[in-house]
This record gives sequence, structure tokens and C-alpha cells, in this order.
Amino acid sequence: MRKTILVTGASGNVAGLIAPMLRSAFRLRRLDIREAQVEGDDEVVTGDVRDVALVASACSGVAAVVHLAAEADEADFRGKLLPDNIDATWAVFEAAVQAKVPRFVFASSIQTIGGYPEPVPVPSDAAPRPVSTYGCTKVFGEALGRLHADKSGLGVACLRIGAVRRTGDPTLTGDRIHRVWCGSDDLGRLIIATIASTVPFAIVTAVSLPAANRFDTSNPYGWTPADRPAGPRGRGASWGN
Repeated sequence: MRKTILVTGASGNVAGLIAPMLRSAFRLRRLDIREAQVEGDDEVVTGDVRDVALVASACSGVAAVVHLAAEADEADFRGKLLPDNIDATWAVFEAAVQAKVPRFVFASSIQTIGGYPEPVPVPSDAAPRPVSTYGCTKVFGEALGRLHADKSGLGVACLRIGAVRRTGDPTLTGDRIHRVWCGSDDLGRLIIATIASTVPFAIVTAVSLPAANRFDTSNPYGWTPADRPAGPRGRGASWGN
């Protein structure tokens, strides 16, 4: 039997892109404030991730939490980012610890380190240099992950995720998106690798080529980005290593 993992923000765009790959390895328990239909052998939980008791109940028996629920970009701080990215992230970590979940994958953002001037290479252990208040909220989540890894023994992977697209997405054109993108298959494989790991804590920059030529994707999970943009310089073209 496949182990069960809890995915928060399960009705969001990123969750929708990576769910098929995650479903091949795990049974999904999908949590979102919006009602959703069951797919395959998924379980669906409807509720607010700020409700610690509800999330702790949803964590029962899971092998990992994949925390994707968040306001996805810059927004009003007090109206959106504070409740959705600060309060909610605190609540989901708290619930996972209460339920004694062994692994936690936190969806951070490339915006936490996007402030380094181009074309300066950005190492895998780069200190935060956020480009937005949204990015700052993700730095808070990374710090919570470090705290709980040290204090509670929760195995935490913080993924500084780029702009997630499928390789054939028609919007995946032009240097601007190529500089920060993360292929959905690459992200799915990375999440699976982090859940299978026993690494206590790590922060990984999750981008695909050619973004990986600038942002160091070194990690302790044995993951290497393999996705390439489709198009004139897509699959079969040389983007470097």
C-alpha cells in the first residue's frame, strides 16, 4: 500500500500540476478551504489551514505534510499575507508537530533570494535576499522549519520554488520566465525525494534549466533538475549543465 501524505492548498495551481506524479508514489489526502472532488483513491478534507485542530486531525497517520497553501504572490500584508502565509504556516507546522508527522515539505519561493543582482551566481546556501513582502513571509516559514527541525525532531525540507510550469506550457517562452522557472515534473520528483529522505533539515533551490545555471540546486536528496522548456531552445537543445 502507498503511504498517505497530506497536501495543503490542494486546489491550487501548483498542487494541480504535481498531483499526478505525487499520486503515483503516495495516496493523497488533499486539504483546501475550497470543496473539491475526489480523484482516484484520494481523500478530501475541506477546511481552513489556520485551524490547528482540524489540520492535526488531517495529519493523522500521514508520512509527510506538503504545505503548499498560501497567498501565491505579492498582496496586501494584513489582509492576505499575514493570515494566509504567516498565521497559516505557523498553524500547519504546529499541527504537524502535535500529530508527530515525521516529514514536512515547505513550499518556499525563489523570491526569498531573488534580490541578488544578475548575473551573480546564487549558491545553494545563499542568505535570504527577498524581492517582496511575499518573499519575506516565506523566509518566516523557512525559519519555522529550522526551529521545528531542531526543537521537535520534525524532518523539514524548505524548497525555494521557481515559477512552476509544465515543459509544454505556452507561457513558458522568453528569457524572463526561463531565468526562474521550475518544471512541474522536476518539482514532483524533488518532493518525492525529500519525503523518502531522513535528512533532518535542508533548504533547496528548486528551479530547472536554464535557471539552474545561475541558482545552485545542490541538495542532500540526490535530486537533479531534468526538465527543459519546450520550443526553439527546448528539449534537445543545450542549456548547459
